Amino acid sequence: MDIGGVDFFLGLAVGVGVGTGLTMAVGRLRTWLGRSEVGRLTLENRQLKQRLAEKDRHIGRMLQETERLAEKLGEIKAGE
Repeated sequence: MDIGGVDFFLGLAVGVGVGTGLTMAVGRLRTWLGRSEVGRLTLENRQLKQRLAEKDRHIGRMLQETERLAEKLGEIKAGE
């Protein structure tokens, strides 16, 4: 059985097209499942923003407590 040049190039073109399509499909699937670098970094960025917001809230509570204690100390010193 002899394979002609046209058949060879036709098979090569189809193989390259199918391989490219499968590669793109796997890449999109990995992105969709969150296993890609972009997905991982997006998740990490979201978590860091949440931690920063929690720290900001904590600092705000500590500042309020410090101000309250300073006012209380000022009242005690003024009363002496």
